[in-house]
Amino acid sequence: MSLPNVPSHLTIRVLYSDDDIIVIDKPCDLRSVPGHANPPPPEKDPHRSDNDCEPTSHRRTAQEAWVKAIQLMSVEDDEGTNANATSVDDASVREVIRNLGTTADPSCVPRKLDTFVKYCLRNSKRLLPSLADLRDGVECEPRQKKQKKDTAVSSKVREIALLAHAGIQHNQLRLMNLPKPTEDWESAIGQLRMLGFGDHSNCVSTVSKDSVKTETNHHECTIVESKLYVVHRLDCQTSGIMVVARNHNAASYLCRAWRERELVQKTYLAHVKRWPPYHQHRMREGTIDVALAPSRVERIKWAVVPIAEGGKECKTYWRVNQDFDKEGIILELHPITGRTHQLRLHCAEVGSGIVGDSLYGDSPVAWSAYDKQGIGGKSSLGDGAPKTLRLHAHKLTFPRPKTGRIITFESPVDFSIASA
Repeated sequence: MSLPNVPSHLTIRVLYSDDDIIVIDKPCDLRSVPGHANPPPPEKDPHRSDNDCEPTSHRRTAQEAWVKAIQLMSVEDDEGTNANATSVDDASVREVIRNLGTTADPSCVPRKLDTFVKYCLRNSKRLLPSLADLRDGVECEPRQKKQKKDTAVSSKVREIALLAHAGIQHNQLRLMNLPKPTEDWESAIGQLRMLGFGDHSNCVSTVSKDSVKTETNHHECTIVESKLYVVHRLDCQTSGIMVVARNHNAASYLCRAWRERELVQKTYLAHVKRWPPYHQHRMREGTIDVALAPSRVERIKWAVVPIAEGGKECKTYWRVNQDFDKEGIILELHPITGRTHQLRLHCAEVGSGIVGDSLYGDSPVAWSAYDKQGIGGKSSLGDGAPKTLRLHAHKLTFPRPKTGRIITFESPVDFSIASA
């Protein structure tokens, strides 16, 4: 099986598949699961001067965009702007939106459809004064005709409210500047679908609370709606072995195995430039025991945080695999726990970080267990340094669903300097 339209350096290799699991070799710089591409630059607000424009890095929240959509659409209508520009072409709908824009506090206008319709029904006389003819004389009509008249008004208001909500929501989404979903070839799961594993779907969510959860190298077990369950997930920049379950029973079994740890063994290879335990103390193996937690200042990063301050226990066993002399060493890493960015942070905490790590690398700090004075200075890889993260999921051992038989998969990698 091949993917002719996918760049060769981003193409997955299927190492094994059966009715329960798929084992793949993921290349570096490929997402594990579908996501969103980088968002386009925010559109300029025509009603604000250049000096008042919001920073290009700002993205409106759903509530901010909702209020802004109401305000802009009501202004456009007052200025006689072509109704097609706001996807609203009904006079009554424009009347509702115009009157919503004059509300003292537009943020009070509900965003949920059902609540929005009820809001319009309660305020129909203010929002739709043009329906006065339907209301005139209601009190003077017999009871049965009054009920029919009220029903007709409510039905008309409901119909207009539905159209108004659709128009506002259309503009709200545009103002939120949301990124586009990735294409199938841009993720490992998407490529599996291209190869015929599972149905097409870009939706990814966490496994339900009724399912067994796990601590993988980076995330909990996740489920793709096309019935592909990512059991062993890797960062986009990390290459190597991934495991995907093809049904709920297999996913639950494997997630339990990952959580209990005894039957799952993970081996990573990492290229580091500076490693004080080895370069200064000639140690060839050891254990890193440094607690981690999500960073309080950078959303995508984790940080070293003591357990007493909310950090989570993190342990990694390491040993020296190869020595490249001045170009650093290759470490064999065995994560005992599995936290987000655990290996990358542990390598940065002990030495200079993993080569090519744009988040944590090349910032050596003192390794408190052996180097109280610090190792000093920053390491530099020079102009010929690789631009990708040199961290590879080299070997994975786990029990097979149904039989429990232990199986091992291995993905070779060449971290020699000549391949950099």
